[in-house]
Amino acid sequence: MDFHVSEDDRQFLKDVTAFVDDEVIPVADKMDAAEQYPGELVDRMRQLGFFSASSRCLVTYSLALEELARGWLSLIPIANAHTSSVWTLKHHGTPGQQAGWLPDLLSGAIISCLALTEPHGGSDLQNIRSTARRTTAGWVIDAHKTLITHSDHSDSMLILARTDEHVQGHRGLSLFLLKRDEWVVQRKLPKLGTKGIETCELKVQGVEIPHDRLVGGQTGKGFGQVMDALEVGRIAVASAAVGVGRSALWNAVEYIRQREAFGTRVADMPAVRSDVAKVGNQLAAAKALTLWSAVLKQNGGRHDVETSSAKVVATDAAVAASLKAMELAGGNGYTEDYRFARILRDTALFLAGEGSNGVLNSLIGSRLVSGEKNLAWI
Repeated sequence: MDFHVSEDDRQFLKDVTAFVDDEVIPVADKMDAAEQYPGELVDRMRQLGFFSASSRCLVTYSLALEELARGWLSLIPIANAHTSSVWTLKHHGTPGQQAGWLPDLLSGAIISCLALTEPHGGSDLQNIRSTARRTTAGWVIDAHKTLITHSDHSDSMLILARTDEHVQGHRGLSLFLLKRDEWVVQRKLPKLGTKGIETCELKVQGVEIPHDRLVGGQTGKGFGQVMDALEVGRIAVASAAVGVGRSALWNAVEYIRQREAFGTRVADMPAVRSDVAKVGNQLAAAKALTLWSAVLKQNGGRHDVETSSAKVVATDAAVAASLKAMELAGGNGYTEDYRFARILRDTALFLAGEGSNGVLNSLIGSRLVSGEKNLAWI
């Protein structure tokens, strides 16, 4: 398995690390506490070429997201939602859609989001109720979506809707491109973490769009297009989880190296060292699995089980790391004077985002008990 990245990508990753250390970490705590949208940081991400990062190899994309999450998890959903649109149009869009939309998406002149979840359904995308009705001029969209990240600041959106009400399940679903004035944000949802980025409930009410906004130009392809993009999304979430886990680990290490208890430095206690080692081992294993799934996806094809496994393992490791970091910091870890509380709040997102771990484990388990022998990851 080759994790090699080009010299150009290495320089990009060095630039991302410098950006995180010099510009993100110094302001993240204050901005998160104020629930402030990181507009200036998004501009810097655009200048760095972050919104075209998925056009590099997926290993580079994974490592870049890991670094970004090490600084502040609120920046990750912006990049991940945007990349879903870029990946989908690059691999499933018509030539006209690729020519008309991709240049601005790749430059970051237009930032996009993805609207899948509905109030009644959660992860059950096959039972989408939003509709797209064909007209002589194009399509009329009626949709009610929720938990849509970055939907108030995005310039465009990919939205999943049912184009054939007579076909049940995923075969009647299609993806469409919307512009910002074609959806209305109903409310911004109050959240436990990732407070620098909005998550919204929104509606599209009787909006007519032209025929060429149907992704790929064919109806009934939307579910497969979304599943392909979500595999890249799960690599992104796994990468972010490793980054947040690293942040939890190194903040804890810095704390215990300076803290004394019972006449000795906390970092010198054998039980504490064992705890730190376990966290490090889990994160290292998660990173290896994440990069492996990135290589598999880069090489083509569907890899739902492998990317799901990476997402579950990495996010479980991140949650364990954030809990252990708070424990090692004692009472101080529970206060807002330190970073541990924010990290723990943010990692809670991982258990549900991009497919809940319970749903993904069910998928993985069903494939294992089926006796399938050609799964790449085990």
